[in-house]
Amino acid sequence: MSTAAPRKDSTFEWLVAPILVWVELDKNAIVGADWPRCVSELTTDDGDAVWVAADESGTSGENLADRDFVVAHATVCMDDVEAASVLAELRAKAGATQAAEAKFSQFAKDAGLRALAEAFGSGGHLSGRVSIMVADKPFVIVAKIVDLIVEEWAHDRGINLYAGGTARQMALTLSQKGPRVLGDQWDQLLAAFVSLARAKQRRGAKESVASFYVRLREARRQCWLRDVGRVLDVLLASHEHAEDLVSFVADEETVVSTMDPMSFLVGDQIAFAHNRYGRVRFLHDEQNLLTRPFVETVLIGVAASHVAFGGEGPPPVLADFCLGRSKDHPSIQLADLAASAGRVTVEAHLGKPSLAADMLREAVSPSIARGVLRDGDAFWVGRST
Repeated sequence: MSTAAPRKDSTFEWLVAPILVWVELDKNAIVGADWPRCVSELTTDDGDAVWVAADESGTSGENLADRDFVVAHATVCMDDVEAASVLAELRAKAGATQAAEAKFSQFAKDAGLRALAEAFGSGGHLSGRVSIMVADKPFVIVAKIVDLIVEEWAHDRGINLYAGGTARQMALTLSQKGPRVLGDQWDQLLAAFVSLARAKQRRGAKESVASFYVRLREARRQCWLRDVGRVLDVLLASHEHAEDLVSFVADEETVVSTMDPMSFLVGDQIAFAHNRYGRVRFLHDEQNLLTRPFVETVLIGVAASHVAFGGEGPPPVLADFCLGRSKDHPSIQLADLAASAGRVTVEAHLGKPSLAADMLREAVSPSIARGVLRDGDAFWVGRST
């Protein structure tokens, strides 16, 4: 495995590109010398490049086996000056004017949810200006098992699992049928893989390759469904690739996490914003993940993908990449509300109903642009746009 870039396409289909394209790109033409740049002053569109603010909801880093099973990342194309006016109106309608910073929990009652639904709906302040990307954490784990171990085994044997969507179908099959077939072992197996594949683990003993394969053999003995059994058989034959994965994530030069969904959600949002608005100034809520090496890797990956997958002209280039505290930027607070609204909407679709989802689904769903979900594309089929 390369620490510079993914070798080939993946189940997620974005951010990654052939390494030959990657290495030919001039990073100095893609990444500013001072990015990410920290800003506290209010952003203002000046006609050159619009501001796009970003935040997330439900993230737990590499700990994908936590209780919150959906992570959402949202952008709002709006500068702080306009966002302050929109946010003040929303908070007034919701009766959420006391706290210094707007949070989704302040909009949890009927009045707040109606205000958000109105803002997201047709003709609302946020209509057409929001992009939400979502990731179903249990499915991400399964897709990573396929991408990081099964695909490596197949590639060594000259088998292209990405041709015709085979890898994605394997992940969907395992994700949809595994819980029923393996029972209590299912969650344990997913948690064990997360421990194996994550770079750092603060609590508990880290899973070893040996102990993970003990779990796999027990799961295979219990498995009675043929198509799930086939995937487990390949996993059992791929011990050396699991060893390679552990070595890869332990490499201190690896700057993009193999497990954290933010690694691909941020890149996808940047590509989406470029396709919709052209060159933008990207303002993200402060996070430890967003280091200079991370930003550089993601932006070069987005640019490489643009060229490798048929993009014409120069690769996507941001006008700026900035970090800011949400309390200083109304636009980031709106992005946080959008991410939370998208998260509860998708959670309800996947079996966790809520009042918020009931009241927001119709208005918010059109803004959920893409994601990785255990039921494939079912969320987007037949929805209103």
